[in-house]
Amino acid sequence: MTIANRLVFFGCVLFTCYCAQKYKQKSVPAESPSSVARVAYAGLLNYAAYCVAGLLFALLVTEVGIPGTESVMEVVYAGGLALIVSGVTLFAPKSKIFLTVELKKMMVTVVFLLSTATFSRIDAVDVAEFIYQVIIYGAMYFVFSLAYIGALDRMSMATIPAFLKGIPIGMITMFLMYMSFSFFNGVFFGSLF
Repeated sequence: MTIANRLVFFGCVLFTCYCAQKYKQKSVPAESPSSVARVAYAGLLNYAAYCVAGLLFALLVTEVGIPGTESVMEVVYAGGLALIVSGVTLFAPKSKIFLTVELKKMMVTVVFLLSTATFSRIDAVDVAEFIYQVIIYGAMYFVFSLAYIGALDRMSMATIPAFLKGIPIGMITMFLMYMSFSFFNGVFFGSLF
């Protein structure tokens, strides 16, 4: 992944968590799902949509081919497939319990951004290697989203100085998570950053 792709990736994680963070539990017997449960559900659906869109993209590119300018049409295919597949995930079971209108909008946007940022940039020899990398990138998104919303949930209970509250502590936390998880990139793809 290039630095621009990573910025899109982490922007999607931030977008996912901040959309769900405003639905905090206000009573002890919870009246609605927590923000962590909402991110887990939405993130799992995003992960599934991203992987299915990646499979369809790989099959479309290898079986049908790419007419016209390849670099442009790959992004168009990736975006179109992502919109179709993420639209289908909005009809998932229990979506009325876990998903709000804002979270549904986030889901379509995040899958679109992740797909257009990564599918055309994956250097794979065959479909199996492409799907392997898509599964890894999707799993990284899911794990980062869960870890980050968990950190935000814990930080909401901590005393944090006023100048660090909000986006500054969020960016610091995201950077530290990036540094800690980036070493897994070396395990799967042979390079640290």
